[in-house]
Amino acid sequence: MKLLAILVGADSAPACLDAATVAAASLGGASVEALNVIVDPEHIVASSEEIEFQRLRERDEGTAQARGDAAHAAFVAWNAGAGEGMPRVDWRSIVGTEEAVVTREAATADALIVIARERTMDTADALHAAIFSTDKPALIVPPGWRANGRTRFAHMAVGLSDSDNARHAIEAAAPWLRMAERVTAIRIGAADDPALQLEPLLDSICVRHERHIVPRLDDNLGAQLVAEAKAVGADLLVTGAYRHNQLIEWLLGGTTRHILAAADMPLLVAH
Repeated sequence: MKLLAILVGADSAPACLDAATVAAASLGGASVEALNVIVDPEHIVASSEEIEFQRLRERDEGTAQARGDAAHAAFVAWNAGAGEGMPRVDWRSIVGTEEAVVTREAATADALIVIARERTMDTADALHAAIFSTDKPALIVPPGWRANGRTRFAHMAVGLSDSDNARHAIEAAAPWLRMAERVTAIRIGAADDPALQLEPLLDSICVRHERHIVPRLDDNLGAQLVAEAKAVGADLLVTGAYRHNQLIEWLLGGTTRHILAAADMPLLVAH
């Protein structure tokens, strides 16, 4: 079984690799492929506007090859410090556009796509591809996150909603929910909310879970969900992503966009 870790930059590579190996360890015997996409404007097939934009990036971020070399150096440094018994991690570098390569390579992953969020175009393109163009859940981690000895996500929070995406996310997270020491189901709303009908699904996956229901405080539901997950001490939040398409959610102020903006903890999301 293989997980795909998308390295979008050198700075966030340790966070991405840490998260990927923790996730792989919970699956037992899973390996990790660390994929770095080199978006080289001289060797990609894209619109003239896209190619020109990629060339402009070089002034502030260095050439595509320099960025790729930095990511590889970060991978080598991380690998040198990896402890014994860690899941195997293989390096792979491919020249192409971020979305096209991630979409294609995700088909070879068995369980999960892992991305650490840097404030770069590569991150945005990789996230878009992972969420909208694959059938895999995505584990999204802050760029400075570190495992600090974790071998699993011990306390997982699950955001309950009445969307099919929430059900999909819970089903996708099942292997990690089963390994968790503690699972908290969070619902922001009323105690008789239809979203609580997802609890039997959690019962079928986990030995047991706790219920955490709180009233909605304001319009920023995503930020409140992240805050509640942190308040109960969770180290990962499972949630559905983008009930509608991304453009509609952006225009209407969608919950997923707010979750991504507020999250300073790992997220396991599915569309």
